[in-house]
Amino acid sequence: MQGIHGIDLARLEAFVEVASARSFSRAAERLNLTQPTVSARIAQMEAQLGVGLFERLGRRVVLTDAGQALFPHAQRTLQAARDAAEAVHALRAGGGGSLVIGTAPTVGTYVLPSLLQRYSAANPSVEISIRTGRSEEVSQMVLDDEVQIGFERQLGHPELESVPLYEDDIALFSSRHHPLAESRVTSAAAIANEAVIFFDEGSSYHALSHAVFHNSGASPRHTIDVDSLEMAKRLVLRGLGLAFLPKVAVEEDLVRGDLVPIAIDSSQPIRRSISVIWRTRRVLSDSAQSFLSLVGHVFGVERMPEIRQPAQQPRRLTVLR
Repeated sequence: MQGIHGIDLARLEAFVEVASARSFSRAAERLNLTQPTVSARIAQMEAQLGVGLFERLGRRVVLTDAGQALFPHAQRTLQAARDAAEAVHALRAGGGGSLVIGTAPTVGTYVLPSLLQRYSAANPSVEISIRTGRSEEVSQMVLDDEVQIGFERQLGHPELESVPLYEDDIALFSSRHHPLAESRVTSAAAIANEAVIFFDEGSSYHALSHAVFHNSGASPRHTIDVDSLEMAKRLVLRGLGLAFLPKVAVEEDLVRGDLVPIAIDSSQPIRRSISVIWRTRRVLSDSAQSFLSLVGHVFGVERMPEIRQPAQQPRRLTVLR
């Protein structure tokens, strides 16, 4: 299949994967191809365009100026091809299609499964793909048309529609055997004398939890840094420290009494707004529109912003009750 000026879509896909992974070997793994095949497709594309697209710096691969100029257009071309294939598939199957979602890990682990359970029951023929990343990465996935819909903490971007869904409440938790579990109320200074488990600096939880100590002038004597919410929770359950965790992640642990919330004197509630997003100028597929309808219904959104409709066919939404 040939694209504009005869650019083969398979070569274009290889280019996007190498640019995204910054590695020929990782791109080959993602595409289920051999590395020589990927290298050959890139070489053919460079010869066809008459420019180099990548610079090889040891094991690292970086885009040239020409590669950087091509990258966003290549992504949109591939997405347009996927959308076209989905439209034909849906027409032939009398429904179906695909839904590609990007999500922050907390939403993906603790909120999205119940949504997808309801959605799949009403739309059993839709193929669903999920990609995870931090909120900034999810925004970029949506902007790059890698996913149709995203879930993130509310960031705001002029090219994205963003609808707040719920407040992600965050609190300090200990195991039920921790000395602070009995009083359930303490000060930031007292917490500073305990081991505290923090998320790594790239996480928004890191800044939110550190602000509690910054505002009080206290500093934890011992910290454990992790990059996984589940790991942090497991460490707390094992009595290895305290951690600031989103309440949505510990509901079952609270019911069982395994974790105990610890209130902090003179501390403001910690929360962040979670939103669903999609690219403003993108025409969403029927499957994506149906999913947004479900999201709005579940979270009590009275009115979703107007969604652009495909010009060639009327909107078909799954009726949800």
